[in-house]
Amino acid sequence: MAPAAKRTITDESCMKNLPAFALLAAFLLASTGYTQAQSRNGGSAPRLDYEVRPTGLTPAFPTSHVCAPIASAWGSQERFDNSTRLQNRNGGLHGGFDISLQEGTPILAMASGKVIAKGEGGMLEGIYLWLQHAPADTSLPYRAVVKYQHLSTMPRLNPGEPVNAGQIVASSGLTGTVGRAFGPSGYPHLHVSLFVAAATEPANLKVPPPDGKLSDPLLLFLPAHADVENISTLPDPAVRVAIVEGDGRIEPAGSKVVWPVHCVTR
Repeated sequence: MAPAAKRTITDESCMKNLPAFALLAAFLLASTGYTQAQSRNGGSAPRLDYEVRPTGLTPAFPTSHVCAPIASAWGSQERFDNSTRLQNRNGGLHGGFDISLQEGTPILAMASGKVIAKGEGGMLEGIYLWLQHAPADTSLPYRAVVKYQHLSTMPRLNPGEPVNAGQIVASSGLTGTVGRAFGPSGYPHLHVSLFVAAATEPANLKVPPPDGKLSDPLLLFLPAHADVENISTLPDPAVRVAIVEGDGRIEPAGSKVVWPVHCVTR
């Protein structure tokens, strides 16, 4: 699917004086047509629905390895089986990405950081885990809050505990998928959501972060200097993805952000 058209920000002098996070926020708001009238409960916190728009980004894995691919991309109108998503959630567009996995597949922390929440929701959510990654954990100019959904069992890690990039933090499952759109057998997979927020951690952590913007998780793999307010103009939509091998080694060595599932050598 081709990326949706982006609205251009023309006040270049203003943009040059904004900090990195403000640039990112400006891109997200401009690309989604967000207005104050769309705020949740009349306040200033952004409404999450209808902020989703395709970015066109795709993962580029090392050719020497086989990795579990994205089965349903950010902003897609279709599920893994080509069925159409419901229009009453994010305007029918996918608010994350899905990776089809067998139940019990180890799930990895995409970066170093800490656990900020875990629990179990209902349909379309299941057992979940939230991790937070500071700018120092990713080398990106914003705080990243990542949610993993449909886990098989409640993670043993508790809020406040640290994690390292590539560390096993959960196992995949199909919780929250049995029935309705997925049928009586459910659909075993990992759903990953990303919220980008101000770099400074607030005193009271909440999920999703009140100042966060629901975003394409592949943003995590963009280089720190990438022109994130103009993603559609990037010369190559394929983003290089660092991976974790079965023995725990990260490739390329020293990478701060990794694919959330082990990859194997060809």
